[in-house]
Amino acid sequence: MLRDGKLLSNEENKRLAIFCRIRCFPLWQLKEDMLKQLNTKKLTFLALMVALQIVFARTLGIELGNYQRISFSFIPVTLASTVAGPVASGIASMVADILGFITKPTGPYFPGFTLNAFLSAFIYGIFFYKKKLTLKRIIIANVLVTGIVGCLMGTYWLHLLYGNPFVPVLMTKLPFQGLMLVIKIVVQALILERLSKETIRLFGN
Repeated sequence: MLRDGKLLSNEENKRLAIFCRIRCFPLWQLKEDMLKQLNTKKLTFLALMVALQIVFARTLGIELGNYQRISFSFIPVTLASTVAGPVASGIASMVADILGFITKPTGPYFPGFTLNAFLSAFIYGIFFYKKKLTLKRIIIANVLVTGIVGCLMGTYWLHLLYGNPFVPVLMTKLPFQGLMLVIKIVVQALILERLSKETIRLFGN
């Protein structure tokens, strides 16, 4: 190595290398610690959303019969989708569905409903993650989730699971799904942007 145009000796090279390691190590260590902290914060946030989904769906949810349940579990689902993205929130919703079934089963386990949980969060994530939460975007996302996942796929899984006719079951689900669609749109339009900003401030993005 050269210094002031002169070739350094082996001893001077060793001293310079040690000096560089001493000066640079804390910076690299700090960078690694920051990355680990960000990952830990994200995992902590997702774990919290999983817990809230279970509480809202299994503990605070109200069974109405005819395979209908009043639940505000869509709040942690959409919050996770907005902050963590479609894939991470989808996986978290799958975990919440499985753990919720283990802690408080309401019938036989069927993987189709776990798939529904993933797709709902995934669709919300596509529309909400790093996007401006406009009313139009909220409406479109909820119409897709309600129509495709809640009505069509949910009814089809019930048809496969219990053998009930598809169309009659769908007709019984439509009024309730329509009501929940309006509730989801109103609640998300009122609080989702504020909640997501506060969550990003606490847990990072």
